[in-house]
Amino acid sequence: MPGALLPSPIAAEALAAASAPWLKAVLARAQTLPPERIEGGAPHLDWLWRRFGGSGEPVTAPYALRAMAPGSDPGQQLWHIDPVHFAFARDHVLVSPLDAPLAVDEAGVLAAHLRAALEDVGVKATLHQHAERWLLSLAAPWSLQTTPLDAALGQSALEHWPSGDDAALWLRLLTEVQMRWHTEPTNDAREADGRPAVNGLWLHGGGRWQPLPRQPYGAVAGGDPVLRGWALASGVAGAALLDDGAAPPAKADVLSIRRDLLAAAQFEAWGQWIERLAELDQQLHRLHEACLAAGGDELELVLGGRQQVRVVPLRRGDSWRLWRRTPIAPLLAEA
Repeated sequence: MPGALLPSPIAAEALAAASAPWLKAVLARAQTLPPERIEGGAPHLDWLWRRFGGSGEPVTAPYALRAMAPGSDPGQQLWHIDPVHFAFARDHVLVSPLDAPLAVDEAGVLAAHLRAALEDVGVKATLHQHAERWLLSLAAPWSLQTTPLDAALGQSALEHWPSGDDAALWLRLLTEVQMRWHTEPTNDAREADGRPAVNGLWLHGGGRWQPLPRQPYGAVAGGDPVLRGWALASGVAGAALLDDGAAPPAKADVLSIRRDLLAAAQFEAWGQWIERLAELDQQLHRLHEACLAAGGDELELVLGGRQQVRVVPLRRGDSWRLWRRTPIAPLLAEA
């Protein structure tokens, strides 16, 4: 659950205003684990990447492609190259998501400009489009350190630009694309409709596919292609990649990710965060009941912040531990 941990100065006030009766009740009885500090990037992705046995920065793009296009193996370095909106403020540029996935005609026009820019800049690459997800496979790999889009949203783009040996080449490509998109009628139509212009690309998650050494989960629920790709690379069978709400295999640990709180937390829209927590409270209550009814021993909440992850196991029988009365604010506060 990325975005679940709040900055400690506002946690008590925000949670006092939040309607989350089930979470407040179960967290009061749970035996929580100490938070784990994870520097840089998106802590929830780093935490999961390590669970699968990965090292260094999380590699996401080749695994996402393998999940979305089974059997695909470009054999090259792949990167996420997500269309975004750069919101220009007085002294910085914010990385913002699009309001909705691009329409097919919009995506086709904008992708054509990107392919032309790749050719003009001299980058030999193939653009893979799968719905709103764009990925780039490179004939010659780039040496770059990047920030995941999950961590860059709502933040200053300049503070998270890719760095490394090929940073100048990436900036040339981005500038070329931006010049082409600036005069594109598709963007004029979006702005006329009150929608954000597509005026930037966010590069992240690059690397090559390789098998992952650990299989910490027996199944994945939901459509997140990165989680699905990591699970496949760890040896999880394709039949264990489940839709939301599908019955999990017997005696299998099931992994899913909920980004309900992430964008509000990244943009520090705390009123919106409180509203979404109320909705999530009801959904997690139903999930917990389904987990126990199916014979599961616990529902483990992995709460992510900007630099920390806290694991909270909600175990069968916790409700009887009446001597535990932990308030929710310290559990969801990130120092």
